[in-house]
Amino acid sequence: MKHAFPALLAAALLLAAPGCMDRTELVDIENDTEIVAGLDYKDFEAAAAEATQTILASAKVRAATPAGKTYVVAIGKVEDATPLGIDTDLITARVSEALLADERFEISAVFADKASNRDDTITDARAVRGNDEFDAATIQKKGQLKAPDFSLTGKIIARDVRRDNGGHQYEYYFQLRMNNLATGTAVMIKETKVIKRTGAKDHTW
Repeated sequence: MKHAFPALLAAALLLAAPGCMDRTELVDIENDTEIVAGLDYKDFEAAAAEATQTILASAKVRAATPAGKTYVVAIGKVEDATPLGIDTDLITARVSEALLADERFEISAVFADKASNRDDTITDARAVRGNDEFDAATIQKKGQLKAPDFSLTGKIIARDVRRDNGGHQYEYYFQLRMNNLATGTAVMIKETKVIKRTGAKDHTW
């Protein structure tokens, strides 16, 4: 027994050696080819890119946004119908960024389904009207807020389909639509599918 402690100590030091531990890596997102069973940033970027490309290339969207003005898009409800607890801003933020890069569109900071897409300061800045502690020339004037012309809504769905070999086929569906608020009609609908297959022991939920 007197030799047991040194042996255990040596084993512990060996396990603690830098070469024996998992080390944190900085992912090179430009060259990242790793595939995971769940959804990662590459999946959200791909779905957002497909939806945005469809919006910008849509003849119906172009017809509804003639040149000469900018059009306000409100981020409406995008339902997370998965067991994954997805923050839907992971896709809507990317679509919003791409739309803002197009001179036709602006994103509403007043109308949005989620508080994270609204700015309460817009209302707060107007609540001080009539308060003589504020320089009246700096207070926002009435009649400047823009109502939305379009809304972006959708749904994210996930399915676990059992494969013949006992493994899993994870099916993810990103469904986004752009709605014309003047007519109450959808001018763009895009579904992006992400399908992944794993072995029987690999579970996502």
